[in-house]
Amino acid sequence: MTMLIKFFPNGKGAGAGPVGYLVTREVLAYDSNRDLIRDADGQPMTVIRDPLPEVLRGDPARTEALIDASRNQWTYRAGVISFASEDAPTEAQQVEVMNAFEALGFAGMDSEQFDLLWVRHSHEDRVEPIGFLHQSGTSMPPYFDLYL
Repeated sequence: MTMLIKFFPNGKGAGAGPVGYLVTREVLAYDSNRDLIRDADGQPMTVIRDPLPEVLRGDPARTEALIDASRNQWTYRAGVISFASEDAPTEAQQVEVMNAFEALGFAGMDSEQFDLLWVRHSHEDRVEPIGFLHQSGTSMPPYFDLYL
């Protein structure tokens, strides 16, 4: 199975933006080059995600509240685990990936010491990408790109 694990360079500010993006029904429209699509008047276009995002683990309201309560400069870390389009991981395989990510990324921590919101996006060409937000009581700003 081929997958990309990527952390994004953002992570400051209120929780409404990142949590909202993961679970929202309507998003900005991009072409295959990831360029924003605009209408004839130059206004950004939007699309309805189909299928809609699916929360796999975690609670969006709790994650947003924890991000908002953070006193750290970096209030959250966002990322994605995206599977190659030719792969079709089963739900069990996706759960295995989430469990392994949590076990490795938060080794030695109790589940109460970190918060992850796992949301499946399957409206694009890639097969079942999993978006996540991380927030913890400590400042943990990891950033890496890993190709397996």
